[in-house]
Amino acid sequence: MSKTRRAKQGEHLSGIAAQEGFANFHTVFDHANNAALKNDLKRDPHVLFPGDEVFIPDRQDRTESGATDASHRFQVEIRPLFLICKLLDWQREPIQSAPCKVQIDGETVPPLATDGAGLLVQRIGRLARAAQIEAELPPPKVVGPDEARLPRPTTFHVKIGSLNPQTKLSGQQARLNNLGYEAGFDVRELDQLLWAAEEFLCDDSGHRVRQRPAIVPAPPQGEDDPDRNDPASPTGLQDAALLARLAKVHGF
Repeated sequence: MSKTRRAKQGEHLSGIAAQEGFANFHTVFDHANNAALKNDLKRDPHVLFPGDEVFIPDRQDRTESGATDASHRFQVEIRPLFLICKLLDWQREPIQSAPCKVQIDGETVPPLATDGAGLLVQRIGRLARAAQIEAELPPPKVVGPDEARLPRPTTFHVKIGSLNPQTKLSGQQARLNNLGYEAGFDVRELDQLLWAAEEFLCDDSGHRVRQRPAIVPAPPQGEDDPDRNDPASPTGLQDAALLARLAKVHGF
């Protein structure tokens, strides 16, 4: 029976479709009743925000005929889901050929390595929720007299499906943190978030800032979720230039 489902934190279209019995998430996403959601996203359909409404259509039975005295092979198109990470150094240059040990929901997969673009690609189950990546990063280009030029094991923890849209403060904050800027971990830390955004834009244009910009006023008292603020509100964080640069540098 058809229904409307509200997305929760950490949910994405592939996982929702799998839970509802659909092999291809496009069966759900491309339904006419999801036209408004599809138009609103204008981004990767796997980047949902808690509260997004997803219409779940009725499943359609399909009948195939065949001789009873013969064997038949049926093929179902299941759209695969991939974990794609990109490792960059502080100059945003790709970290190439870095050996990586990867776990998906606690299960270890065969050893991987980043490619020439710094990308690490691993197919995962549609209901996967978390990944752990232990990468052997190259040694620093400049080391002190008592430091050895040895690989640096670094562990990254990834919450699959938990990245919020970049039009939300939490989405911008997560992307800036992923890029190495200290943007804070609470959207109410608007001064920290704005400083990180300014640093990112200045680095992107080749100019550095020497001090933090003016502090943005905190949301009014009683506001439970600053992410619900109008995306066009004058915080300086939803600026079109910032969103465009984040989309290009971070991706999705």
